[in-house]
Amino acid sequence: MKNIVYLSTAVTLLNDDQLIDILTSARKNNAERNVSGMLLYSEGTFIQVLEGEDTQVDAIFAKIETDPRHKNLITLINGSIVHKNFAEWAMGFTTVNTAKVADLLGYLKSMDSVHEKSDNNAAIITLKTFIETNKLVIRS
Repeated sequence: MKNIVYLSTAVTLLNDDQLIDILTSARKNNAERNVSGMLLYSEGTFIQVLEGEDTQVDAIFAKIETDPRHKNLITLINGSIVHKNFAEWAMGFTTVNTAKVADLLGYLKSMDSVHEKSDNNAAIITLKTFIETNKLVIRS
């Protein structure tokens, strides 16, 4: 089993309808291949985690690499994992803004406590770093 985490830039800023189209397609494709993960979008930047059996993750990632809606794809992580972090999600998704970021950070921090004794979870750390350095100001 493996995961891939990548960053990319949208060719143009996407509206909610376009993001829903991406999400619908991702959920369908991922469910067919038993791949799970999370997709975050903020001001033209995507970060995505894909996790599952090696050949299935690689097949989905190959399609993503040729998707004309984004550019400048950078693979951050491409390696083996022992267990899925997002096993219940064919594709978790959110647009990151100040109203949602606190809840998402809370979720990711709670996942840290689940995994802290077994390994340093690179995917969770990467997602948290993206959120925390994405020039978002969390206001109470």
